[in-house]
Amino acid sequence: MSVTSKELAAAAGVAEGTLFKAFGTKDDLLRALAGKYAAMPDAVGEWLRSIDPESVALPELVRGIIDHAIAQYKLSFQLFYALGPLMEKPDDEALDRFERELEPWVEALRPHASELRIQPDAAAAILRMHAVAASDQGSAWGAGISPEKHTDIFLYGAATSDAP
Repeated sequence: MSVTSKELAAAAGVAEGTLFKAFGTKDDLLRALAGKYAAMPDAVGEWLRSIDPESVALPELVRGIIDHAIAQYKLSFQLFYALGPLMEKPDDEALDRFERELEPWVEALRPHASELRIQPDAAAAILRMHAVAASDQGSAWGAGISPEKHTDIFLYGAATSDAP
């Protein structure tokens, strides 16, 4: 996905010259956007802090996690594609933050552990894989699979009968 400076200016509601005056180049602007986005709070964690996960049924909890994660990760992929070769490898702090973002997911799933066939930490990691796959519009990973279907597959599997 390639974005023009004219499109960026229109999205920001400013003149194209204003962008160059403030950021110098389109690449500098994209890097600044990536830095600002990286500092934003985790959407799933924010949502989970706004509810009582113990009072939410597992299917609704999983669907909420997937919905909020997909929304956030779609933005990430849009940024990744816009940055292209400007995308920098994440540093250790960013990787640690990415791992810590799963902590509220795990804690929300913990009260539902008896309903899961795997531990809450593994369930959270699998949910994130579903959300990442569904978010990447530039690949066929999650093509044609709705958030509802991702929730259903996570909860009940892809097979039509129970596994042995």
